[in-house]
Amino acid sequence: MGSQATVIVLNWNGHDYLRECLRSLFAQTYLEVRVLVVDNASPDESWRIVDDEFPEAALLRLPENLHFARGMNAGFARALEDPRSAFIIALNNDVRVDPEWLSSLVAAAEDPHVGMVASKMLFMDRPRYLNSTGIVIARDGSSMDRSWNVPDEGQWDAHADVFGPSGGAALYRRQLLEGVGLFDEDFVAYYEDVDLAWRARLAGWQSRFAPGAVVYHKYSGSMAHRSPWRQYQCERNRVWNLVQNYPWRYVAMGIPWNTLRLAATKFPGRPVAGADGAPGENAGRSMKVHARARLDAYARIGTALRTRRLRSAARIASAAEVGRWLRRYGPPFRRILEG
Repeated sequence: MGSQATVIVLNWNGHDYLRECLRSLFAQTYLEVRVLVVDNASPDESWRIVDDEFPEAALLRLPENLHFARGMNAGFARALEDPRSAFIIALNNDVRVDPEWLSSLVAAAEDPHVGMVASKMLFMDRPRYLNSTGIVIARDGSSMDRSWNVPDEGQWDAHADVFGPSGGAALYRRQLLEGVGLFDEDFVAYYEDVDLAWRARLAGWQSRFAPGAVVYHKYSGSMAHRSPWRQYQCERNRVWNLVQNYPWRYVAMGIPWNTLRLAATKFPGRPVAGADGAPGENAGRSMKVHARARLDAYARIGTALRTRRLRSAARIASAAEVGRWLRRYGPPFRRILEG
C-alpha cells in the first residue's frame, strides 16, 4: 500500500471543465488517492456536478469566492486534518490528467528531501505545446513557467531538478506545508506558488519535475490571460515576493534589473503577445495597471517586511546559495524579453 495522496481541485465556475477533470482523476493508476473539490461559491453552481455524478469525491463549499490562495488553503487545511495524507496536490479545475499522472508525481517525491514536484503541463487546445514544466525565477522577484509555449519534442522528458512547481498542478509533501506554511493569503491569486517555492527552498527543501505527470490545461479557463486584474495581481505580488524572500543584496539588484526589463518590453504602443502568440492588448494600458499595482504594493511594504522577519527563523539557505539559484534556475535575459 502506498502513501495517501489528497488531490485538491479548486473550482470556480467550472461547469465546462470540472466533469472531465474529475473523470480523469478517478481513472488514475495510483490507488491511494482522495479527491477533494473546493468550490469558491461558483455562480454557475458547478459544484452540483460533484454532488450528482461523483459521490466518491469530497466537496467543500465555501460561502464566498476566496480566490486561489485562500480557497486552496481551505483545501490544504482540510487535507492536513487527515494524518494519512502524506502528499497534497493542488490542481486547477480546467485540466485533464493522464492515468499515470499521480503515480509519476509520487514516484518523483521518493527522496525525502524532495518537498515539491512539478507536472508536465500541456495546453489542452494545443497539446503539442508546453504550458509548464516547473517555474523559473528572475532577479526582480518575477517568475515564469519553464518551457512556456515551446513545442513538445521530447526535449523535457527527463526527470530534473527545478526551482518549484506551478500551483496549477503541484505536489507538496505534508511536512513541507506543516513546516513553512501554506499559500500566502495576502497574495490573493498569482505568485502564491512562487512565494511558497521560495520559502520551501530557503528552508532546505528540494523540488523535482516529473515528465510522466502529464496534464492538459485549458489555459486561463477561469481568468483571461491578459486581464487587467491578473496583471495587477502579478505585479503587486512580484514586489512582495522580492521583499519577503530575496536576500537584501538581490533586492537592491532587482530594482534596476526590473527597470531594464520593463523598458525593453513594455514601452507604449508595443502589443503584448498572448499564449497563442497573437497580439494582445496595447502595452500602454498595461503600464498603467503595473503602476497602480506597484503603488499598492509599496503602500503595504511594512506588512511585507514583517512577514520577512517572521519567516527568517526558518531560513537556512545563504545569500551565496540564492545567487547560485538565480543563475541555475533563472532564464536568459532574452527569454524575459519574450514575456
